Amino acid sequence: MTAVGATRLVAAREIRETTRRKSFWIVLVVLALAATAAVVVPTLLDDDGTRYRVAVVGDRPGLAEALTTSLAGLDATVRTSLVTTATDAERRVEDGSADLAIVTGDRARLIVKAGEHQELVGAASQALSTIGFAADLEAEGVDAGRITDLLSRPAPTVTEIDRGAADRKGASFAITLVLYILLLTLMVQAANGTAIEKSNRISEVLLAIVRPGPLLFGKVIGISVTGLLTFAAGGIPIVISLAIGSDLPPGIGGALAGGAIWFVLGMVLYLTLAGSLGSLAERQEEAGVVVAPLTFLLVGTFIAAQSAADTTFGIVLALVPLTSPLVMPARIAEGVATVPEMAASALLLVAAIALVARFGAVVYGRAIVRTGRRLKLKDVLRSTPA
Repeated sequence: MTAVGATRLVAAREIRETTRRKSFWIVLVVLALAATAAVVVPTLLDDDGTRYRVAVVGDRPGLAEALTTSLAGLDATVRTSLVTTATDAERRVEDGSADLAIVTGDRARLIVKAGEHQELVGAASQALSTIGFAADLEAEGVDAGRITDLLSRPAPTVTEIDRGAADRKGASFAITLVLYILLLTLMVQAANGTAIEKSNRISEVLLAIVRPGPLLFGKVIGISVTGLLTFAAGGIPIVISLAIGSDLPPGIGGALAGGAIWFVLGMVLYLTLAGSLGSLAERQEEAGVVVAPLTFLLVGTFIAAQSAADTTFGIVLALVPLTSPLVMPARIAEGVATVPEMAASALLLVAAIALVARFGAVVYGRAIVRTGRRLKLKDVLRSTPA
């Protein structure tokens, strides 16, 4: 049997074993539902903008129109309702049936829960001031048409700097969190699978047919395929949303595309390392110990991707092959990655995969046949091939 045929055979076996597990399909369904909710829920919440309910004590002509005008720039609408007393208005604010209460009169009063609806409070203050100013002008004998012209002057335009920064930060967190969880899960799966096959002596049976290299790489390919299926389950709702013309938070599209590239390359890198290191374990319980350095590295990289992706340190991490699978998608999502930087990161990651493939094949080939105790990496590297 050729090496390619053996690798294909092992990969197909790994895919069959994984897709037979209920846990695999549960993860797929949960991830697809979570991604769908992440796309649909914000659209539903933002469909009609913010709606405010205002209780008004007393008759103040023009108040509703002035409130609507003040809130026009905030993508918000207001619905006013008349109440008889200030006590009734305060009670409505307390029980949540009104966002704000306005007690009109010579000294108007606003009632609102502490720290809430500051935009509405500002709009109400502006509306009351506008109405009061109009009344003063009318008392001075200014023509009503002139008052309307004075009060209808356009408000100044507002230029927001880096308006989508918060959205891009959120996209960065969402993408890197998904990649982190998937990489960690698949890495542990590869190490556990190797350890189980070694402890059950299944590997010895397989080695009678397949050489160590194809046996390791077939496992990596098989687990990688199931990992891509999992990643697709989270990405398909976003792709569908884009196809039908829906708006997505800034950074999601680019982060998803970039994340897919670095996820595939990072998955191959980490699974090759985890699969080879798993052969050092004597029992399945020891698999977590032998891949602990990789686990700590992933945790640290995830933290750095959230806090330092847009810094000089983030640039360095985006170029280092073991950290770039999480940091580079974060930089893409935040809009700070450059094309030369992405190209260099991808090339370095591909080169690292080639080196790790040779390293993993050596470790796996020497350790998988040695039983009786948990092996140390330095002892395996110093030993001669079996």
